[in-house]
Amino acid sequence: MADTVEMKIYQALVIRCQEFVPPAGVTMVLPGVSFTPTATRKFISAEVHFNRSIETDLSLEMDPIRQGFLRTNVMWPKGSAIVDGYNLAGQLRAHLRRGTKLYRVDTQVRIDEDPEIGVLVTGETHHNIPVTTRWLCYPQVPA
Repeated sequence: MADTVEMKIYQALVIRCQEFVPPAGVTMVLPGVSFTPTATRKFISAEVHFNRSIETDLSLEMDPIRQGFLRTNVMWPKGSAIVDGYNLAGQLRAHLRRGTKLYRVDTQVRIDEDPEIGVLVTGETHHNIPVTTRWLCYPQVPA
């Protein structure tokens, strides 16, 4: 059975997250990986989201443009210097900057705009600094 475009998109984004080297003491938590945080643990969680595809071909012969976002959450313990959490969010933003192209077999995932660092969300034990990266996957042009 052939791999789907969705699987290739998901893999490309997760591999890009794996390539990010966080500072010492910070863990990158990928989707589906078991992780139990403590109140003092610094970590980044990653989620891949798909949005509605865009049909561009009236004949319905070409694949649609697939789009979505990668959400990475910098989880910074309360009581730690929050400026360091924002610095880490900025490093993630640079790692996923606009112009990034991620390749899998016959599939290209593009990041055409810089990621957004979102509003600080304060939880019970951690501050959450979300970094949202929008992605697009254009269809392969038929031969």
